[in-house]
Amino acid sequence: MARKPDPNRKTALALAAFAALRQRGVVGMTMSEIAQAVGLKRPALYYYFKDLGELFDAVLTAVLADQQAFVLAQLDADAHPIDALAAWMRATLAFYEADPQLIGLLLQFWAVGRPDAAQDVLDRARDLVEPIRQFAVQLLADAVRDGRVRPCAPGPMLDLCVAVVDGCLVERISRGVDPRVTLELFIAQVLLPLKIPAPQGVFTAPEVVHAPA
Repeated sequence: MARKPDPNRKTALALAAFAALRQRGVVGMTMSEIAQAVGLKRPALYYYFKDLGELFDAVLTAVLADQQAFVLAQLDADAHPIDALAAWMRATLAFYEADPQLIGLLLQFWAVGRPDAAQDVLDRARDLVEPIRQFAVQLLADAVRDGRVRPCAPGPMLDLCVAVVDGCLVERISRGVDPRVTLELFIAQVLLPLKIPAPQGVFTAPEVVHAPA
């Protein structure tokens, strides 16, 4: 039985190959050139990736995992659900803002490596983030039920937030606009009005204890 490639080594090679593609350009790059760029012979690279499509899959998986780790590190487990959702949107945008060329390069690589598998790529990306989405939907539903969030449809609301972030990123690429302006407008006018502040406690004057005469 053939030995399976080490997953950590495979991820490291995928990211090294992606770094090489950044330097040399995606269009026209061959597996032989990628192997040379990462210091491997071509058969060794084919041991890990049978073609550019598999290499793209590995790169996409690594980038989404990095995004997930970055975003989760910015979240406060004790925050109000609406504040946490706003923080998630800001952190997702910040991840790609820190590397403005990343999305464009991924799209180029997708076109080269997976030109006829658009739905498959989208399904794989969705499957990677779906568990987190379901967790967030449940948190929002619980918050509506216990009176911390005004009535809304948790699933569609979360999907709307995802669509806004995606749209902001596309706008940055296509029009060069600052996506933070649109994002903050959405948070201020759509998200924050859903938040029900915690009731303020009723002040009770402390009992005065008189010293014995």
